[in-house]
Amino acid sequence: MNDHCILCGLPVSRATTKQALDGLLDRLVRGEGAWLLTLNTEMLARFTRDPGYWDMVARADIITADGMPLVWASKARGASQVIPERTTGVDLVDAFLRLPELPAYAIIGGQDPATTVATYGGTAQQACRYLFNGKVDLSDDQVQEFVGKLREHRVRWVFVALNVPRGDRLALKIKTQMPELVIIAVGGSFEILGPRGGRAPKWMQKMGLEWFFRLMKEPGRLWKRYLIHYPAGIGLLLRDSFSPLPRRPPR
Repeated sequence: MNDHCILCGLPVSRATTKQALDGLLDRLVRGEGAWLLTLNTEMLARFTRDPGYWDMVARADIITADGMPLVWASKARGASQVIPERTTGVDLVDAFLRLPELPAYAIIGGQDPATTVATYGGTAQQACRYLFNGKVDLSDDQVQEFVGKLREHRVRWVFVALNVPRGDRLALKIKTQMPELVIIAVGGSFEILGPRGGRAPKWMQKMGLEWFFRLMKEPGRLWKRYLIHYPAGIGLLLRDSFSPLPRRPPR
């Protein structure tokens, strides 16, 4: 049985969230790293505007389906390629912080992620060896500063809490210099999991309506993303689902 499904020319993992997390932890035991990317509709929409972004995303070591549209689209590829569930950045952060033992990790970006970490207790706080929530400009000097801090604090795992595509660009820059790290760009996951956040009810998540829940909470910030950009991503996914052969998006 295939361990991935090809969507828009990309190998999307068929692992569950638990399997994905266990696989990353096993890599650390073996002294290996990985850049895990959670593919969502926002990224698909960006493919239609910036083909070069697809080239960057394709360099990720592991790609998971962060969104029900990708799970549904996998069914068009046949039973051997169905993705059983979505694996989001929020789910990975939550599952990681609940582990009884945590590898030394870092958080770069986000709005007060320390408050979110504190809600998970002492183990999560103690294992967080480096936290930077200032302005991230992606400059070479700043990337070198991050790399130096990660090495100084012997970090094994990095959450990049920045928006698309900045989070992916920083993840790739760090991975290039420190391939032994596990790196995941998780966007606003720490805000969603924090005291002022909150997720959609499970039924909305299963129906692919979490985007609508978030839009109702922050219409001023999110309307353009969901109502203008997302339809292009859905259109790309639909065209890919009904094409005879999976392929990368046209330039």
